[in-house]
Amino acid sequence: MEGNNLTQTLIPVGKTGEAALMSYFFALCNAMAEEASRSTVPNIPKARYILIDHQTKSVDGTTHKADGVFYYSKRIEYNMSTVHMFVEAKLAPTPRNLPAETLGQLLDYVNAIWTEQATRIFVPILYLHGEKLTLLLFTRGSCYRVNLGNICYTDNRADLFKLRHIRETLLSLWFIITLPADRFGHFCDVDTRFPNMRFDRLDPNKKQAYVTLVSPEDSDALTLKKRIPRRVNLRSRLAYLFDTICRSKRAVLKLSWTPVKRLPEGAVYEVLHRSGISGIPEVYDTGLIREDFYGYRLEYIILEHCGDSIEAYIRDSRNRRDTGSEIHMNVEQFISQMTSCLVQARIHGVLHRDISNGNIAVNNGQAKVIDWGYAKIIEAGSAEARGTNLSFVDEVAQQWGFEKAPVLKKEAESDYMTGTVLFMSIPILFGARKRSLADDIESLFYVIIRAFSTSDNCCGFRYYDNENLAFTRVGILGCTDNYLKHFSAGSNVGGLRKTLDAMHRYLFYSGDRYIGHDLVSNENYERLPDLVMAARFMDEKTIRALRQLCPSNISEPSTSSKRRREESAPSPENAPKSGKPLTDVKPADIATSRQMQTRSRTRRRK
Repeated sequence: MEGNNLTQTLIPVGKTGEAALMSYFFALCNAMAEEASRSTVPNIPKARYILIDHQTKSVDGTTHKADGVFYYSKRIEYNMSTVHMFVEAKLAPTPRNLPAETLGQLLDYVNAIWTEQATRIFVPILYLHGEKLTLLLFTRGSCYRVNLGNICYTDNRADLFKLRHIRETLLSLWFIITLPADRFGHFCDVDTRFPNMRFDRLDPNKKQAYVTLVSPEDSDALTLKKRIPRRVNLRSRLAYLFDTICRSKRAVLKLSWTPVKRLPEGAVYEVLHRSGISGIPEVYDTGLIREDFYGYRLEYIILEHCGDSIEAYIRDSRNRRDTGSEIHMNVEQFISQMTSCLVQARIHGVLHRDISNGNIAVNNGQAKVIDWGYAKIIEAGSAEARGTNLSFVDEVAQQWGFEKAPVLKKEAESDYMTGTVLFMSIPILFGARKRSLADDIESLFYVIIRAFSTSDNCCGFRYYDNENLAFTRVGILGCTDNYLKHFSAGSNVGGLRKTLDAMHRYLFYSGDRYIGHDLVSNENYERLPDLVMAARFMDEKTIRALRQLCPSNISEPSTSSKRRREESAPSPENAPKSGKPLTDVKPADIATSRQMQTRSRTRRRK
């Protein structure tokens, strides 16, 4: 490609400032594209993207107007799903560290792309500042900066060195805009019109795979239907969900970005399925698209479609005019199925840690626990490993390519920060560092109550901050007869009341003593299973499994168990008494609970 035509002075007429700078940039790109199209030199690559002025239209989800956008050339529509790369111009040269306002604007662009494009592995932005052109690459964890060079000089003194420098910059730019999408920003070539994906393993004994977009006629194609809405975060974990067809069955494709120091969700499913756990989705295929891309892995999971949430099930049942007793009886069965799943998983060393209304699915009378992306596998030899069967973990770690010891340790350290806030247990809301099976069952308790609640702003689900919610629930759950009223669910549970009361006693009592205050005043407090209460909402198989987690086979908390709990409780001078009978606790005790908040913070500072 001849350089003289590309490095001549291009003066925009009637424009100044950033508008003039962008006009000059457009002229350069158009000149290069024209030169490439008529060049007689063989193997000159053609531009794969179309540069369009975007200065009059805001980027979706933001108030910013990008100066220019490179779109995929083969797409019919130009929207966020077809954006390849933004161009942003600033008149003044920028120092090495971007100004906070500019960086915030660019991150808004990045988030807009991550939100719409599930095949992304990084997001490029061309940043034109003053005379210089810089390429910024945003991965899930970091931003990388490549200075491409000058596209002009403002001293009005042309010389051969400056022209060569500009030519090198333009050649670098041309190289970038001629790269196919699967080599620059995506894990497959999205600049095609094929709607379906095919996942191929590089080695049947390993999880590494590559992805190809194929036509619907391909027998191994995964037919993508619609995107399932899910919040997209700018950094850290990220998951995309698609309704799809796999092997002639309705399925869900999940593409997940996870830090390499954390546990892959596919590995958790591997352990669960090998252990024969019921109540989880069938997995059709799993694999790794990127094993380690700047500190993050990208995995895919193809799962059976497990139906709708339990809230949607209750709403649809009422629309079908099912009787209240039918709904309550079915939900009672769902509780038994879900607790069985959680207990069996815990016996094999897995805690879910994110039980919420979106992670319980119901279909054809069967409830299943889904979305094990925040689960942890308990470390062998730890205090938590009592009664736990930790088979398969070494083999699964090797197959998925992660180091078992540091990953499991990292998951254990993250116990206090995982979960959906409105469904977190009281100890976790208050910052307890260790999770237990009781925390998952308590979250399930809130999921069931939420499904029958008639208000999103009731006292039990009103969120200000974690500690306030924890103390509010301590006060509410101490009210034996009307705790459901404060969750706006008292009039709707009907025949399910006995089951919820049994869960309530199982979670918040030691014998006849209410332990709500213990859960917030002592982060090491251990809730031992009450097998008598458990038998009222769990099946016999689950009870037998639950016994394995007990220090001894107990039907009610033994004297020694009570003594251990009393010894672990705070001393009288540091914490209020918490031995009131259930009937003596009133809603006014919420105020007392809030006073405990200040005392607890003081103890932690000490």
